[in-house]
Amino acid sequence: MMIFTLSFFSLEAKRKPSWVNQRPTDTNYYYGRAMSSKLDGEVSFRTEARNKALKELSSEIKVTISSNSILRQFEHNYQVKEEFEASTYESVEATLEGYEVLTWENKKEYWVMVRLNKDKYAMLKKQKLDYAKKMSATYYYDGKKAVAQGNIYEGLLFYVQAIKAIKNHTAEDLSYRDIDGNLNLGSDIFSAIQDAFRKINLEALQSSFVLEFSKQIKVPLALKASYTSTAGNQHPIANLPLAFYFTKGEGELTNTGTTDRDGKANCDIIRLISKRKNQEITAEFNLDLFLEKETEEDKVLLKAFFHDEYLPKTRFNIEVQKSTAYVVMNELVFDQATTNGALGNAIRSELAQSYFNITEDKNNADFIVTINAKFTAGGERKGKGYSVFVVFSDFHISVTDNKTQMEIFADGFDSLRGMQPRSYEYALKNVREKSVQKIIDEIFPKMEQVNL
Repeated sequence: MMIFTLSFFSLEAKRKPSWVNQRPTDTNYYYGRAMSSKLDGEVSFRTEARNKALKELSSEIKVTISSNSILRQFEHNYQVKEEFEASTYESVEATLEGYEVLTWENKKEYWVMVRLNKDKYAMLKKQKLDYAKKMSATYYYDGKKAVAQGNIYEGLLFYVQAIKAIKNHTAEDLSYRDIDGNLNLGSDIFSAIQDAFRKINLEALQSSFVLEFSKQIKVPLALKASYTSTAGNQHPIANLPLAFYFTKGEGELTNTGTTDRDGKANCDIIRLISKRKNQEITAEFNLDLFLEKETEEDKVLLKAFFHDEYLPKTRFNIEVQKSTAYVVMNELVFDQATTNGALGNAIRSELAQSYFNITEDKNNADFIVTINAKFTAGGERKGKGYSVFVVFSDFHISVTDNKTQMEIFADGFDSLRGMQPRSYEYALKNVREKSVQKIIDEIFPKMEQVNL
C-alpha cells in the first residue's frame, strides 16, 4: 500500500491550511475529511479521524453493478444479492490504497484529509480485477480439463477456486478474453458445474424395498456413482460426498461419507419412525460436506453456483407393510348425508396411500377408522357491489382397535371457515380444500405416533 503523509502541524506553523476551513473541490480526486477532538484525552483521536475521513472518501466512490456481474446473474437469489451487494460497498473502504493523507492539529483539534486520484484508483481497480479474472479463468480451464478426463470431483474443486478468485468482484464485469476465446466467468462457471453434475450417474443397486414395520431394523441401501466417458464406457467415481435422507416418511440412517474407489457407497436404515405406508429415501451429492472447510461468506456464493436443483441424486422407495383398516365415513353437506363425498374420498385415498391397507372386511380388519365430517352454510355477507358466501367445516376422526374395541386415537377440529364469492358451492369447495390440507398437515402426523 502506498501512503504519502504530509504534516502541517509544528511549533512554527500553526496556521490552518485551506482544506481545514473548506473542503477542496478538485474533480480529479476523491476526498474525505474529518476532525477529532483532543479535549477528551483519548489517545485514539488520530485513528478515529483517519477512519472517519476514509469512510467519507469511500462514500464518494460510486459502485455500479455491471450487467455481466455475478449479482446480476443471481439477482433472484436474495441471500446472495443482499449479502454480496452490501459487502461490495463495504469492501471499497477496506481495499482503498494509493491515497494521500494530510493532517493538521492544534491543542483542541486533530484534522485529517485523505485524497485519492481518480485515475490512479481506476487503474489499481482494473489491475485487481484483471488479475482476479485471469486466476479465475485458469482454475476454470483446469476444472474443464479434469472433468473431461473423468476426474469430476477434482474438477469441481477447481470450479470452487474459480468462484473464490472473483468473489471480491461480484458487482463488476466478469467477461474475459484470451487465446482460448471469450468467457463470461459467472455464467460459464455455473454452466460448467451443471455439466459436471450431469455427467455423474448415481444408481441405486436396489431401488425398492418392502418392509415389515419395526422400530429396530437393519436394511442396507447401496448405490454406485459413475460417469460415462466419450467412448461410452462407465467408470466409477471415487471420493464423491453423499448424503442419505428421508424425503417421505421418517427414520434413522447410519452416517455416510464418500464413495470408495469402486464408486460404491452404503447406508443402513436402522429405525423407522414414521408409519407411512409409502416412504422414500434420497441419496444426493453432499454439498455441505463438500464445502465444510469454506467460510460462511464463501458458502453463500458457492451454494448459488452449486444449486440444489442440479445436485446428482437417486431415490430408494420403501413400502411398509401396514395394518388393515375398515373406514366408516359419515359426511353431511348442508344437512344432507352423502355416501360418496369429496372430503371422504380424499381422506380415504390418503389413508390408503400412506397409512393403512384399506379393507371391506370389517370383521377381520385390524382397526376401524371412523370419520365424521359436517359442512354448514354460514350465511351470505354482502358488501358494496359484491357478496361473499361462508361455509364452516367440522371434522373428527377416531381409530379403534378392532380386537379390543379400545379407541387408540382421536382428533379433529370445528368451525374451519371457507369464504368465496358467487355461491355456496364455491365456498364449499374452498373449505373442503382447507380441511384436507389441515388434516394432512396437522392431524395425520399425530396419528403416525400411535402404534398402528
